[in-house]
Amino acid sequence: MVVQETHCAHCGDPLTGRQRRTCSPRCRKAVQRSAPALRTCKLCRQPFQPSGPGRQSICPYDDADDFCQGLQDDQEDAEAARLAAREEAVCEGPECSSPLPYAGRGRPPRFCSSSCRTRAYRREARS
Repeated sequence: MVVQETHCAHCGDPLTGRQRRTCSPRCRKAVQRSAPALRTCKLCRQPFQPSGPGRQSICPYDDADDFCQGLQDDQEDAEAARLAAREEAVCEGPECSSPLPYAGRGRPPRFCSSSCRTRAYRREARS
């Protein structure tokens, strides 16, 4: 069940007509400028005050306790290890050992070029 607010979130005046949360554009802007609500850190599950309206989902490192800083360090190390493994990847094409370029987003490539991909497909089709 959705609970409708009956008074303005900023000034407390009664809402009328189609007003949902605030009574005027001035009150709406004041609510938008106020500090964002507390969020729950996805690593340590503790509430924290976000630094802005963005998508921040973990505690700011400088404000976090030692436990959360350790979790953030572990997460950063795992990401670095994953990227290092991607840097060592080589082409799966037949008789090709060139390193694979990786842009850092999306699915990592398996072949260094379309010609290597075609050669691998044709070799697989023959066998």
